[in-house]
Amino acid sequence: MENLIADLRYAARTLVKTPAFLLVSVMTLALGIGGNIAIFTLVQAVLLQPLPFPQPERLVRIFDDRAGARDVGMSVPEFEDLRQHSDIFEQISVIFPVPTALTGGERVERVEMLGTSPSYFDMLRAKPALGRAYTQADWVPGFLDPVVISDALWKRQFGGDPNVIGKRIRLDEDGYTITGVMAPDFRHPGKGLSSDVEVWTAAGFVAAPFPVPPVRGLRFIPGAIGRLKPGLSIKEAQQRLDAFVRQSQQSYPNDYPNQSRWELRIEPVQSSLTGEVRPMLIVLLAAVAFVLLIVCVNVATLLIARSLTRMHEFAIRQALGASRSRLVRQVLTESVLISLTGAAAALLVLQFARDSLLALLPQEVPRLNEIHGDWRVIALALVLSIFSGILFGLGPALHATITNPNDDLKEGGRTGGQHGIRQSRSRAALVTLEVALSVVLLISAGLLIRSFSAMLGERPGIDPRGVTVAQIWIPRPNNPDANPYLNPPQRARLAREIVHRLETAPGVQSVAVGLSTNVPFLSNARLVGRNLIAFSFPDNATSAQEEYTADYGAVSPNYFDLLKLPLKKGRVFTDHDDDKAPNVVVVNEAFARKFFPQQNPIGQRVRDKDRTITDSEIIGVVGDVLDHGLDQAPEPRLYGSILQRSRQLFAVFLRTSANLTTTRQLLTRTMEQIDPELPVYGVTTMDELISSSMARRRLALFLMSTFAALALFLASLGIYGVTAFLVKQRVQEFGIRMALGAQIRDILVLAVRPGLVLVSIGAAAGLVGSMFVTRLMSSLLFAVSSTDLFTFVTVPLVLAVVAVIACLIPARYATRISPAEALRH
Repeated sequence: MENLIADLRYAARTLVKTPAFLLVSVMTLALGIGGNIAIFTLVQAVLLQPLPFPQPERLVRIFDDRAGARDVGMSVPEFEDLRQHSDIFEQISVIFPVPTALTGGERVERVEMLGTSPSYFDMLRAKPALGRAYTQADWVPGFLDPVVISDALWKRQFGGDPNVIGKRIRLDEDGYTITGVMAPDFRHPGKGLSSDVEVWTAAGFVAAPFPVPPVRGLRFIPGAIGRLKPGLSIKEAQQRLDAFVRQSQQSYPNDYPNQSRWELRIEPVQSSLTGEVRPMLIVLLAAVAFVLLIVCVNVATLLIARSLTRMHEFAIRQALGASRSRLVRQVLTESVLISLTGAAAALLVLQFARDSLLALLPQEVPRLNEIHGDWRVIALALVLSIFSGILFGLGPALHATITNPNDDLKEGGRTGGQHGIRQSRSRAALVTLEVALSVVLLISAGLLIRSFSAMLGERPGIDPRGVTVAQIWIPRPNNPDANPYLNPPQRARLAREIVHRLETAPGVQSVAVGLSTNVPFLSNARLVGRNLIAFSFPDNATSAQEEYTADYGAVSPNYFDLLKLPLKKGRVFTDHDDDKAPNVVVVNEAFARKFFPQQNPIGQRVRDKDRTITDSEIIGVVGDVLDHGLDQAPEPRLYGSILQRSRQLFAVFLRTSANLTTTRQLLTRTMEQIDPELPVYGVTTMDELISSSMARRRLALFLMSTFAALALFLASLGIYGVTAFLVKQRVQEFGIRMALGAQIRDILVLAVRPGLVLVSIGAAAGLVGSMFVTRLMSSLLFAVSSTDLFTFVTVPLVLAVVAVIACLIPARYATRISPAEALRH
């Protein structure tokens, strides 16, 4: 311990004497270590940290797949079969997110509610911080009276009053009793519609407002979550689920014909929650690890250069009896001290920049609320700093042990000799490695830039300029008699009234109404789910018994004109396509290509299983919309007339010259005049929705480009350092050459050539490495191959330009010194 303290004191005194070296080293390490801490903290919170529930590995999501479509929804009889008759789940619960209007607090507010089964909280092993949660003992056929609210809602609407337990509130005009308040850190382990769940309700789903008796083919339950029985693995559970599907098909052959291709699939809840962001985070973690390696290489070159000036010191210490292990320990102590200082600087910067960094993350990244600094962050910083210190200090430390006191003392501390040659070779090797790592990062960033550029070049299929979208939740009381918008004709009248009032407002050029599933890019922004229907073609003898799936939504007649969605064949809806007219639908080109590749779809009939559109005639074909994202191929879609069929989630479309604030005020005021109980929310522009759909790619591009730019900068510094060192070593040689008649051009070539050779070797190694590394990020690429020739050619050219500039700066020094002065150097 005494020796360690002595080494630390000596290292501190030595480093303080070279403040420029210390500052550059600490800043460089702060960038590398800070980037790794930031990305790893994100990865740890989102991917690695188990969900905050007992035995989270037993929690799974259950999905229904049908007719080639994934996650089409579940029916009540299917859910009850799984709950009562399967030997897979210890407990299982419906998860049914819906928006709702809350009254009974300080003000009326639209909040996100999750409909569940009574066993939901028992299944999660979650206890309220205040009061109690509902349980299976509270079961009734319809909705239960108890509700549980979030801590945030409790504080916002009820001022954190502990007497809130037992308070009556209204959700969509239905009365409920608050029985529990969840802890501040409790979150539903799944995706919401637009925000975190703030109200939990439960139902039996076998009484009003649900169909009575339950219909096996009516898949209105969005999903389910369950806890596997003890000792049951995911693989074994899936095998039992497959057997359960085969048994159900035998028991209900009419509901599950072979052509329906019905399957049940389970995924761990954590994988289901984070699966979409997993590839991006893994790629970013690998990229920032490369940055740290480059940083270590850069600092190692600085230490090697610094060690040349200390050869005389090492020789004296060795002559006085210092062992080689003591010299190694001393140099490593200095290295680790530098890295610890860099880690401390990184933690300090991250602490102050935490909120700004979190603001960069798209809201669709799950578990953002769990990202925070704790002892694990400090431990990671400590481990990274020690690892980095040893990594970049080991080379200089070994160089310090190969001194020969006799030779080095005779050289008088000059920076030449065998040590200069050895260390020059070491620095050259490090720079070559640095260039190779930089090439990998630059090519990765280049591929993402090319992908993003290709995505921006995709036409969304609509004209988003000047279009504002708002959502309206139509309450659905549990008592059907209390619902003024119970049936399609009542909702059709509401749609007509909205259009009539808004189209006469100043600045409004066009108005349309649809369902939220018809808002392009909305489902990709996780604000609303997809609405898939299963259907067949009764007039087609070869496929009448087949079952297919497609997205469905209902729109008003002006919808296609407002979004400038081109009509390809037939016609679109008119005001006469109402509940008194024959049922009609419009399809997109993807639908026509898939189901009628050699036929005209106009006049064909579509028949769906749950009678959403019954027997409807196809009257038109419109263009495709890339509404699941510019990087996603269009999928088959059916448009129904909102005057014939509609649901509760309305969306209003306005093409207007007014700004967003004015339009929001207009919508709110208009809906208050029509019905004050219809909350308006989610008011945004179509441009913002398109931008939100690219948030994940934009984040990956920004971070990868930042890391690549940093790598390029550090590589250029390394090239410059090696070239400058070599030039200074050869000043006398250059003086002699100039004295003998060499031209400036000849000296420049001699000075630049070694640096360009290192860059060429490093670039070649980096290109080979990139061939393998970029395959790992293929899921993040769009319309670009992982071995894109343009990127693989452009990056070395850019690096060559940077290298030439980095080499020319010190090379010019050699040409400006006079031969006489060079000979005296």
